[in-house]
Amino acid sequence: MPRSTGSRSAGWRTGTSSTLYRYRPDRKAPYIRPWMVPQALWGFNLRAFLAPEDWNRIRKDAYARSGSRCRVCGGRGPQWPVEADEGWAYDDERRIQTLKGVISLCPDCHGVRHWGKTMTEGRQDAALAWMAEVNGWNHTEAARCGEQAMKQWHTRSRHTDWQCDISWAIRTYSAVPIRDGETLARELNRKFVRQAQTRVGVRAGHVTHIEHLIGER
Repeated sequence: MPRSTGSRSAGWRTGTSSTLYRYRPDRKAPYIRPWMVPQALWGFNLRAFLAPEDWNRIRKDAYARSGSRCRVCGGRGPQWPVEADEGWAYDDERRIQTLKGVISLCPDCHGVRHWGKTMTEGRQDAALAWMAEVNGWNHTEAARCGEQAMKQWHTRSRHTDWQCDISWAIRTYSAVPIRDGETLARELNRKFVRQAQTRVGVRAGHVTHIEHLIGER
């Protein structure tokens, strides 16, 4: 069983009923991997497009469905049990990001999913170790997965004409996008890009120092 990273409840590794939440039976490894949002879509999420009450309703429903446990490892965080993670699919030909659902993840698994943010915050070593542990990989296998995610991110981030489709939230929860959602998302995008520039530096509009952090160059 995976060792503790010091940031979760140990109950999920014991014989308690919480082990029922560990790894969905319809899934195979990798159970968690980086799934990075193209730079042009940073800030384009449900928090920008929906009123707070709709976003809170959706994320709290995700927590309830999982029993406030991580849908990947079954764990819980030390300060708050789980966080809401938006699952996106990418059409690279039409350049459309489509929302497929919202699930609950513990902070450790969420950190793996949001690989770029984790890197810029200097938490990459812990996230890499956790990805290896949960997936049953060695360090080299986990690092290779991170490198592949970065390459895919760079490829997608070369384009600035990405579109964001949140129709899943509209269909499933009858959520109504706010009038200025697109404007807010673009403002958030500029803010997040500036933050990345401050933290790690950019070249030609793309974060490059992150590559060095995972040994790509």
